[in-house]
Amino acid sequence: MRPTFMGFETAKSGLNVSQKALDITGNNLANADTAGYTRQRLDVNSIAPSSYSTRIAVNRIGLTGQGVEGLGVGQTRDAFLDKRFRDEYSSASYYSQANAILNDIQSALGDASDVSEGGDVFAQAIRQIYESLNDFSGNPTSTPHANLVLSAFNNATQVLQLLDKKLNDVADQQIFDLGVGVDRVNSILEQIAHLNKSISNDATVLQNPDNEYFRPNELMDHRNLLLDELASYGNINVTLNGDATVTVKMGNHEVVSGETFDKINMSTDEELGIVSLTWNAIGDSVQLTGGALLGYTDFINGRGTNMQNPGETNKQGILYYKDRLNTMARTMANLVNSVIPEMEETPDPNNPDGPPILTQKVDGNGNLVFKELISAKTADGTTDNKIPVTAANISVSDLWTQGGADYFISASGDKNNANYAQQISNLLTGQAVEFVSYGETFTGTFEEYLIDYTGKIGADASFYENRQNVVAKVADEYLNKRDEISGVSENEETVNMMTYQKSFNASSRLMTTLDDLLDTLINSTGRVGL
Repeated sequence: MRPTFMGFETAKSGLNVSQKALDITGNNLANADTAGYTRQRLDVNSIAPSSYSTRIAVNRIGLTGQGVEGLGVGQTRDAFLDKRFRDEYSSASYYSQANAILNDIQSALGDASDVSEGGDVFAQAIRQIYESLNDFSGNPTSTPHANLVLSAFNNATQVLQLLDKKLNDVADQQIFDLGVGVDRVNSILEQIAHLNKSISNDATVLQNPDNEYFRPNELMDHRNLLLDELASYGNINVTLNGDATVTVKMGNHEVVSGETFDKINMSTDEELGIVSLTWNAIGDSVQLTGGALLGYTDFINGRGTNMQNPGETNKQGILYYKDRLNTMARTMANLVNSVIPEMEETPDPNNPDGPPILTQKVDGNGNLVFKELISAKTADGTTDNKIPVTAANISVSDLWTQGGADYFISASGDKNNANYAQQISNLLTGQAVEFVSYGETFTGTFEEYLIDYTGKIGADASFYENRQNVVAKVADEYLNKRDEISGVSENEETVNMMTYQKSFNASSRLMTTLDDLLDTLINSTGRVGL
């Protein structure tokens, strides 16, 4: 016969396991909406009849049926789905950040095809120049009309300065946001390393490092949540170690290993307007293939085909659109400064003793000299034609400002020649000219250049928005698949609760039956006839 009270131990083990399973089910339901929570399960095993028994050993039938034991509380998680989701999430975050920066650039520059009030400010400024020049052409002797031309050019140069400032503001904001992102990444890496230490120090893990069940599940949930967030900043690869710690690589660089972690350093080149990210431990550049950090650096440093310096990227980012704005400013200055000739008095070769005549001035190299209408403003507030014109420094020249209306009115000085005003009007509004940047040339009118300029931003932003939507959809699909496995299903947990309750009731009934059997054995056996 088997031991007298072994049946009670069997029933007791069933009660204990059923009770613990109910506890785990309740815990799952309580955390159904907890961020990062992974559904838990109670892992159980039948108690072996003998510690020396195997499947091919001779079993001791008398010791079978000793009940069930709980091995631990595990998690239902799929490492493959974790990786696929994080890969797609990283790509989606890159496209999202690229789209956000391009939208900021587009908002700063406006819509060149909209010349209405509230539309593109530079398109309106060109329109104002066109109208003032036409009005002046009809009233070439009018000083007020000449002053309106001066005012219109003043407005256009100030608009270009404003647009440049807006682009600088976009760059400053994105650089600041990148710094916040870098700080957050460093914080995440530190937290993951700290969680690695806490998890590896768990007593049951130290007892049996290969036992996947005895691990602090809540700490692992927190770590997985951090790993998901880290994937949004850059592509990562996660390896689970035997002691339940993880080794994390970011851009093929090992950033977390056990309790140690590496940090990202960020530096800014104020002169070139570029940012760089390096690893603190080795000093190498951070090389990523996805994530928000790559989105920031690609489009803060993006200069398109105009790349000139190390660290710049071939994306059409902030530097690219600053270059194109500078090209527009430089082209406008070159055009208007090559129309009105500078005149000087020279002796009449046919009548040396007579009054001097007006001829066009030439420089020491024999080149014709034209009146300087647009120039570059220096730090002290004066203009200097020896400094390259950019959108940041473009200004009406001091010569024109101080000379006023008479400086603009015809070179002959008789205030009857309005042809120069018409030439300038044609150059700025109707005539195709070349806009030469560092790596590309555009031929067309100013209006066409503006439409191409802002239209390219819109096309780029639309492309990255579409890519973001497609990749985000894929990431959501993997997230949903992962949630089907790791998330809490109220229906499934309710069914489990009913199952464990029935198991608990069955174990209770077993114990009652055994009590009846034992009562019969003790109180009735051997009392024949009573």
